[in-house]
Amino acid sequence: MRYHILIKQILTVTLACLLLGCAQKAEQDLEKMIAQMLIVGFRGFELNEDMFIVDDIRERNLGGVILFDYDVPANHSERNIKSPEQVRRLNHALHALNEEPLFIAIDQEGGRVNRLKEKFGFPSTVSHQDLGDYDDIDSTYAFAARTARLLNELGFNMNFAPVTDVNTNPENPVIGKLKRSFSDDPAKVTRHAEAFISAHRDNSVIATIKHFPGHGSAWNDSHLGMADVTDTWDEMELVPYRQLIN
Repeated sequence: MRYHILIKQILTVTLACLLLGCAQKAEQDLEKMIAQMLIVGFRGFELNEDMFIVDDIRERNLGGVILFDYDVPANHSERNIKSPEQVRRLNHALHALNEEPLFIAIDQEGGRVNRLKEKFGFPSTVSHQDLGDYDDIDSTYAFAARTARLLNELGFNMNFAPVTDVNTNPENPVIGKLKRSFSDDPAKVTRHAEAFISAHRDNSVIATIKHFPGHGSAWNDSHLGMADVTDTWDEMELVPYRQLIN
């Protein structure tokens, strides 16, 4: 009898340990999945062991990072980008931190939103509006391919571009005023965005489409607060998203 009781107790404890282990494993897996969904910024032109980003990638399975040329929170002109060779070394060091593939992203639209600037030794760029005004799909593809090749050579694998906002409000301070939209015609926006995306895919860089569900009609800058498009938004702003996603 005592033998059976002992066996029952052992099985109970073993089952409890297994269940606890499964729960802990599930929690660890969930934490990893959450971390893989995050892309964060950091300060520095090179890595050192004391930086939080190193531990976040190595120990916490962070999914990605984004590099900037200007430190907006600190209102400082230095952040991550100083020269082509420095950026290449930094990205190589980031990729080497973990066996898990790492997204290294940048906002390299061209024109005003251009982190890899000429003053740092990078090629000149043109804006989406310039490309849309010229309206030659081959030229848009060629410009985007040059951008994507540069990004790939530097170690980037994600570009937060192209902008697929329809320029319904040319006075918009962060889209129309900055020449970030291809056109006020959604079909034209779609054509040029598709060429931009194809050029990136052909050069092993992930492109994005932004800013869903449409920022072109806003009267204010969403970087500075809430951009309310309740009374200005039009369903045609969804056309590029529908067609490109399909």
